[in-house]
Amino acid sequence: MTLKKIMTEQIKRSIKNIPVRDTLFGDMPLDYWAAVSNNDAPWTLFKKAKSFYDDGEDNDTADVLREVISLPNLESRQYLQAYYFLKQLCSIKESSMQVLGIVAEVAMEGGTDLLAVYADCSARYYNYSGAAVIWETRTAAMDSKIENILSLGEDIVKNIGPWKYERPEAPKPGFARLNFLTPAGLHFGEAQQAVLFRDPMAGKIMYAMMDMMETLINLSEKK
Repeated sequence: MTLKKIMTEQIKRSIKNIPVRDTLFGDMPLDYWAAVSNNDAPWTLFKKAKSFYDDGEDNDTADVLREVISLPNLESRQYLQAYYFLKQLCSIKESSMQVLGIVAEVAMEGGTDLLAVYADCSARYYNYSGAAVIWETRTAAMDSKIENILSLGEDIVKNIGPWKYERPEAPKPGFARLNFLTPAGLHFGEAQQAVLFRDPMAGKIMYAMMDMMETLINLSEKK
């Protein structure tokens, strides 16, 4: 089955104790991606890129990363990782307006709710309590919901520039953040939760993400 209801601690063990939040943005270290035990592309290419990078061969490293980007039908986070590594070596010519993923963070007193949707039409919801739902299949209804959210995100990205620093920590309780993941890097908007819901543009995404969260929870409960 492609719909999974799991616990955060189980996820953490499967990704070598890296916090779940850090796996959502496509900005993990090259060392991690090159260490994944898989002999298929793009993992072999990430290993090759790290080898070139360790040898100081930046041009060859960049060529391998462009090869990853040219591969069809990869996970959105794989493309994001390749762009992330490539940006460290050279400028990105691809359109910065292309939204490959959106991560909503809603800070609660007990932790942070996380909901991520991606251009490959996958989605992940992590409740602050530790429960999670992962969607990794394709249906017309879910594809439509995700594509609508990404389209709304592209309208916002046109009006804000990429964040030029390290990704910030999770928002404070009472606040929410919308993270837009693009080839040019992270774009985001943050405010008190009520303010984001009232915002003419961000509010549309917040309500659409709330609907996605409820859909994922309902699907998991039907299993």
